[in-house]
Amino acid sequence: MRPTLLPAPLLLAVLLACQVARCFLLEGSATSYAQFRKWNAGLNGTLEFEFKTEQGNGLLLYTDDGGTYDFFEVKLVESALRLRYNLGGGAQIVTVGHDLGDGHWHKVQITRCNENTTLTVDGVGAVSTSRGKEFEFGKLAGNSDVYVGGMPSWYNSKLTLLALPSVIFEPRFNGFIRNLVYADGENTVPRRQEMKSRDVKVCEGITHFFLYLLRSTSRDF
Repeated sequence: MRPTLLPAPLLLAVLLACQVARCFLLEGSATSYAQFRKWNAGLNGTLEFEFKTEQGNGLLLYTDDGGTYDFFEVKLVESALRLRYNLGGGAQIVTVGHDLGDGHWHKVQITRCNENTTLTVDGVGAVSTSRGKEFEFGKLAGNSDVYVGGMPSWYNSKLTLLALPSVIFEPRFNGFIRNLVYADGENTVPRRQEMKSRDVKVCEGITHFFLYLLRSTSRDF
């Protein structure tokens, strides 16, 4: 048995489908969110992801130190991307971009460098400087997981576990997310993250269709 070679256009479609399969859809319902491992932000950590939506408002990402002071919140506000964060010296806000609810993919990067935090969207960045003398993001063991698109509903009755309780009232994100990359746990090397739990739809249907075509082109010799 030997499979035949796929025509070039079909092979390209299969490769593109594999790329699409790395994304997932959040429908913005009352319970939709995705949960990921803790971000090892350190003093020089990075976090990046891509999103696509036609909505101008919604919570994209949240993580904190377990309910004390430190947090990172990323959300869309009137189609601009807003990062609000606290490293113990008071909340800072950075806003970048416009018309981001246009149905196209946009790349977000958060880059830490001691007291400086840079938010970059599609290559355009802005820097904010934290006040204080200590700029660690909580303590890794006690920090929360990374939540994307919304927060678990059980936080509604445990607001004291949130460093930024108002996050629970943010509108949930309705759209696609892909390529969430950061260092997790004790790891210091960023890597693409896999979901721990979710109420989402993974973009798999196209891949399954092309795998069917791939199998159907195989012949016995």
